[in-house]
Amino acid sequence: MGDLPPDLDRLRVIRVYLQLQLDAVDARIREIEGPSPPAAPSATSRRAGPNAEGSAGWRLQHLPDGEGGSVRAVLHRGDCPDAAGGWLSQNELGIALAMPDITPCPRCHPERAFPDASGPQ
Repeated sequence: MGDLPPDLDRLRVIRVYLQLQLDAVDARIREIEGPSPPAAPSATSRRAGPNAEGSAGWRLQHLPDGEGGSVRAVLHRGDCPDAAGGWLSQNELGIALAMPDITPCPRCHPERAFPDASGPQ
């Protein structure tokens, strides 16, 4: 990767996103290779969920986007019935919402965590 952001929060969001991509590739490899013993959960899936403020937290889900191996990411509230993927903090949520390749879930609307749409303060 060429230009990485200098701040820790954005680097963590990128790391979660990349880990989800790697998990998807590993799952596809396992699917092609056939049955094997269950794998340990990824670092992103082991991260704690609800935060200290009592929020349900937020999750970044990695989904295949049709054919050709492309992927997309969907951001969920932690309590969304469709939620899956790695956990994000509120700062990471604000950064993820600003990323063009990440779409907020239309069911749970995680972007409503920032009513003014300006991200974390």
